[in-house]
Amino acid sequence: MSKLGQIVCECDTDTPCCVALDAEPIDELRSTDLAAGFKALGDPHRVAIIHLIANAGEPVSVVDVERHLPLAQSTVSYHLRALLDAGVIDREKRTKWNYYSLNAPRLASLTAALDHYRAKYLIAA
Repeated sequence: MSKLGQIVCECDTDTPCCVALDAEPIDELRSTDLAAGFKALGDPHRVAIIHLIANAGEPVSVVDVERHLPLAQSTVSYHLRALLDAGVIDREKRTKWNYYSLNAPRLASLTAALDHYRAKYLIAA
């Protein structure tokens, strides 16, 4: 059993097998939020959509995205909705069309989490 910063190994072995964890568990809400964002980005079609939106330089419609991917409009809309629900992209209604752009603060939050873990790993290594 370990406590923050100290360790008491309860194994019946001669070889130490436990590692002291020098961190509190991640907040459940933060964990759920990060997981939702990473899950949305865990699909190759969604990554392709993010790539297209990021390189467009301005908000794009589903038609703009569809013509660049080998997917039906309904499938593109499905993936856009998943990205929207995860907060990775924003939607703006213009007349009867929806236009999509990246949600920069949300992407920065996901990137910051990875940067934090990477920095901790590099310091420890």
